[in-house]
Amino acid sequence: MSGEKTLVTPPAVTVPDRESALEGAMPQGPTSRTRSLNDRGATTPPGLTGDWDRIHAMLRFVRDHTTAGALSAVLPPSAHPTVRDILTRHTRFDHGALLVFADPPESALADLAERGLQARALVPSTVVRSRLAKRYAVPAEELPVMITHVNVPKATEHALELFVLSALNMTARRIIDDERANQYEAHLAFRVTDPDERLLELVWDAIARQLRFTADGSGFNPHQGPSGCTVTYFQGPGRLPLPYGWPRRLEITADGHHPKILRRHRRLMMSIS
Repeated sequence: MSGEKTLVTPPAVTVPDRESALEGAMPQGPTSRTRSLNDRGATTPPGLTGDWDRIHAMLRFVRDHTTAGALSAVLPPSAHPTVRDILTRHTRFDHGALLVFADPPESALADLAERGLQARALVPSTVVRSRLAKRYAVPAEELPVMITHVNVPKATEHALELFVLSALNMTARRIIDDERANQYEAHLAFRVTDPDERLLELVWDAIARQLRFTADGSGFNPHQGPSGCTVTYFQGPGRLPLPYGWPRRLEITADGHHPKILRRHRRLMMSIS
């Protein structure tokens, strides 16, 4: 999922107070805050200032949806009842995810904490970084994407996943507007309840073969969970209904390393590339 910058000390910029967009459920913003602009005059101050509307929308979704509700939102209306049954029985809604921008990335954690949102330590991304590198034709090493998971008030079984890329990264500058406008990396993730190879393949077949969703990246991230996790991404047609409007993308995640399903997923990607 940059080089070190020399900061100057221009006049402080006071960011207005924010009210929580989730009435009674999400934390209030700080009473005030002071930030300095970076030395290149960028308009994105430290923290997640440019992404809070998107974050609040995903927080609402995660808070308000069960596994069945999240599947109903992300699957097309034409999805066969058998597919819905397989996914409902063998997966659970795990998180909603967004790509956001902060400089430095660590300031995102402080920004979340100021609003009463508890986030885990940042860990490196592998799959999203590779996908961004391919989409924008840049070397992956120029995109130091980090991941954090955020606890969502009143949603004890679901989380918010944020992929954080430095807004000071010169390569990221052309990604920011594109992602904020189109939300290519927004997705809903479902965890296989029993990471048995047979069940994992059953779930994968339901999405790839029966739904005919497009393979959209995969990998093993050793940094997530005690035994790492295997992730496969899929892209469906169109977007979620308003007010969300995210791409019809879903992630299937399973604890541990599952090279067999990763090989199948990569073969599917190669067949359509």
